[in-house]
Amino acid sequence: MTEEVAASRGKKIAGTVLRVAVTVAIVVAIVLAVRSQWSEVRDTILSLGIWSLLGSSLLVFLGMGAAVRAWQHALGALEYPIPAFDAARCYLVGQLGKYLPGSVWAFVLQTELVRRAGVTRAAGFVAVLVTVGLSTTSALVVGLLGLPALFDVSTIAAVAVIVLVPIALTCAYPPILTRLVNLALKVLRRAPLQSPLTTRKIALSLGWCAASWVLYGTHLWILASSSAGFRIGGLVECIGALALGMCAGVLVVVVPSGIGVREAVVVAALSPFMDAGVALGLALASRLVFTLCEVLAGVIAAASGSRALRNMLVHSHSRVPAASDQPASN
Repeated sequence: MTEEVAASRGKKIAGTVLRVAVTVAIVVAIVLAVRSQWSEVRDTILSLGIWSLLGSSLLVFLGMGAAVRAWQHALGALEYPIPAFDAARCYLVGQLGKYLPGSVWAFVLQTELVRRAGVTRAAGFVAVLVTVGLSTTSALVVGLLGLPALFDVSTIAAVAVIVLVPIALTCAYPPILTRLVNLALKVLRRAPLQSPLTTRKIALSLGWCAASWVLYGTHLWILASSSAGFRIGGLVECIGALALGMCAGVLVVVVPSGIGVREAVVVAALSPFMDAGVALGLALASRLVFTLCEVLAGVIAAASGSRALRNMLVHSHSRVPAASDQPASN
């Protein structure tokens, strides 16, 4: 028994050390990212109006909220429904992992965090795959609005998007997606889904993903409008370009948060309306706004792990009882 206690204590210490190390690494990566971004876009940021910055930041927060809902519906489709509060904490804190080299760290963190919310590690991993797949599908569809800009960057990439859209939509079709999920569970040596994925849940997840891309693109349009004036045509291209740029940034996992990939597509979309140097400054300013919003949301989500704060914010059926309120075991 003593050996078991010692082993358990050792695992807890190792887990704590690992969490601290990951937290420190993320904080250092974010500080370095913000520092470099600020030095590159200081003049652009200072030239933007305060209302443009506040409005664009609000849209980023709303876009993150839509992404959380998409994540929550994906978990629900996999028969692991969790409260919106827990979904937000797992998703937003996990997103900070993308600032480490290799975007996969965000998915690793989300898988681990959702496990603490009562979801198995295998189901959490599959939920991440499903969410990424649905998010990519919606980004490709919304990104069709930005094809003119993508053709300016790479004709091959633009043609690839056109080819991938029907493939992605086919894979998102619930009966086919169910087979893909069961295949992933089989590889993980886990039992298949007890029931097929429902069209309603998948449609809701896809819809919320699409809403997040629209909100993110509108954020870019507001920033760009400070320099080029408000144009409805510009709104359409900003939405499509940012969806494609961010989607490509996620898929290119060798660089933190897809740095450089998103900017290339965004600059191409903005160049017809402004000087290329100004467009690059706005693309980098957009990234800085995203970084600050994601850090703020992640910090608030992490702080919400407090039992007292959680119980103050959530519905009564999602509250966590105090230790003194737990029934005594016989």
